[in-house]
Amino acid sequence: MTSQKWKLGTVRAGEDVAWNYEPSYARQVVGGVERLVIAPGAAPMGLLRELLPLLPEPLWVLYVLVTPRTEAVAGRYQSAKTHTREEVMALLERFENYLACDGRHNLWLASPPAGQLVFDRHEVIYAYGPVAEIVARLKEKSFAEVDMIRVPVPHSHHFHQEMDAEEKAILEYWDWAESELQETDDL
Repeated sequence: MTSQKWKLGTVRAGEDVAWNYEPSYARQVVGGVERLVIAPGAAPMGLLRELLPLLPEPLWVLYVLVTPRTEAVAGRYQSAKTHTREEVMALLERFENYLACDGRHNLWLASPPAGQLVFDRHEVIYAYGPVAEIVARLKEKSFAEVDMIRVPVPHSHHFHQEMDAEEKAILEYWDWAESELQETDDL
């Protein structure tokens, strides 16, 4: 195994290697609500920052720590107050490497009821709300529409000891309201 950091891996020729999606998206209807499943390709945080302006302010942030590597408790950490787009962008920039390269967490950016973006441990973005605008943005970036985004089977989540300080730092970055993990958080 190499020292390169990645969030999601798969097995090829008996070796755990980084998984990379082709930039693409699929439409889904879940509980009567249309959403997009987006495979962001090589720059997931850049795409997340590019899509964020499509959600109106104020914004809520939910950081879901599924697999802690420090003394932190696994759980859902919701911003204790709403934030401006600029404040959320600052969070994304500050923790870009950690959020993009470590598989211990999910991140939700929401503007209820207008929409939300969920960057999950499987390196996909679930987008709710302004679907037509998001599709237009993805098409501008030459993303392919596909029937389904498939998470590799088998796959692995990578947790990097060198990023443990970032786990602590993100939990100290804002005031968070903590709650227990939900059953679907660890899928």
